[in-house]
Amino acid sequence: MKKILFFTDGWFLNFGIAKHLQNKNEYELFSIINVEEKAKKFFQQQKIVLYKKIWFFQDSILTELKKPDVNYLRKVESKYNINLWELVYSDRDFLSYNDKYKYNDNEILSLVEKECKFFERVLDYVKPDYLSIFLTTVHYQELLRIICKARGVKILMLGPARFGNRSMISQEGVMLDEKYEKYNDACSKTFSELREYIIKFDATKEGKKYTKEAFEEKGWERYTAIIRFFLTKHSNNYPNLYYNFGRTRFRILKNKIINLLRKKHRYYFINKHFEKNIVNLTNFIYFPLQMEPERIILMNSRFFTNQLAIITNISKSLPVDYKLLVKEHPVMKVVGWRNTAYYKEIMNLPNVKLIHPSASNVEIIKNSSMVITIAGTTGLEASFYGKPVITFTDQFYSCLPSVHKIQKIEDLPYAIRTHLKTEVDANDINNFIRYIENHTFEFDYMGITLDFTYRFGFKGPIMDAELPFKEIELFLNDYESEFEILTNEHIKKIKKFEAMEK
Repeated sequence: MKKILFFTDGWFLNFGIAKHLQNKNEYELFSIINVEEKAKKFFQQQKIVLYKKIWFFQDSILTELKKPDVNYLRKVESKYNINLWELVYSDRDFLSYNDKYKYNDNEILSLVEKECKFFERVLDYVKPDYLSIFLTTVHYQELLRIICKARGVKILMLGPARFGNRSMISQEGVMLDEKYEKYNDACSKTFSELREYIIKFDATKEGKKYTKEAFEEKGWERYTAIIRFFLTKHSNNYPNLYYNFGRTRFRILKNKIINLLRKKHRYYFINKHFEKNIVNLTNFIYFPLQMEPERIILMNSRFFTNQLAIITNISKSLPVDYKLLVKEHPVMKVVGWRNTAYYKEIMNLPNVKLIHPSASNVEIIKNSSMVITIAGTTGLEASFYGKPVITFTDQFYSCLPSVHKIQKIEDLPYAIRTHLKTEVDANDINNFIRYIENHTFEFDYMGITLDFTYRFGFKGPIMDAELPFKEIELFLNDYESEFEILTNEHIKKIKKFEAMEK
């Protein structure tokens, strides 16, 4: 029987998949469980999924951090062809986004050492054929994925396809595994028809929808979670988990008040200084700012995280008769916008204009000559409007001939001038749609995860809550058909891997 190792966390998607997979009687199931103390009780007692063996990830990183074994870590880097510091810098907890605690190098490396030894111990025991994991967002998840892949374990990583409500299962997370090909049965939509089609998958619209559903419509639930953090007793493990370092009640309260005041001040600045009307602007290239912190920047664009530096380099590279339009990401409202000093640096660039986050993304794209993005879906939208695109990293739409990836930053001036002359072929876009539809599937993962988050109280400063058996069974029953879809897609992917091995 094939062995599947699950990495199961608070979203519960992998638990639902495991429940359905076990009914196929074709797989041995194991799981690393990544939840805190209250939720841990459920997994210790549940009989819904009969894993062969489970491990609790947090138990492996609870002990006091000590001087790291650098020789061991050096061997890990060599054995798995991994750059551990690059991985560390992809985690928001270790970067400037963390305003509660500053880790030193020994603390970080000691933690990574514990994680490596734990993962090696589990993998030596299971010897899995497959790792099933949701889209990696923190360093230890990505560490497990890389170690597994280096050991020949096939990765079943479920994540959004970033194309409407479609999802995909892949080894890398943002790129499809399947080779891009030409299809004889691709549609023949005109650009006008393609624009009508892409409106259904408007990323800005999706972002606003998520913000509304996750933050605005659930205001009471969010405040309840914060109140619970201040009034209930924390678990004994709370202070010993690295991501809770510095997360005292006082510091959380202080930061909440400061951030609320900053948010109002920053939005006042945005309203006063950002351009809202682009009607009279011509000859411009569009660079949409990416939300921070965000997985696509930290995990997939690890050497292009400094957006201010990138904007400066683009502005230096523009033809003399062009301007650069930079638009703030509307979802930055959730995290309280960026520092006004950040905006002022952009405003000080003479050939750059800052655009208000409420401005229409579509209107800017339609009037632009080109779109440059680090890793955003705006690049895909631009292609549907016949605009050439430059990216800084490989993207799932990089297969389009009108999309150019920068190899070296000093190539930017030449790339911009050359690519401005590129014409987008509607046939390429039609073929791309066929490619995406063939290798992704309709699945509203956001709706399920949001429901789980608020139904069970996994929101706020502590992602920990009781998981009553009857309520979990009800949740799994409510999404029976969705979990069946996910399970079938996993089986389909497994069979693809098996076919490749023959």
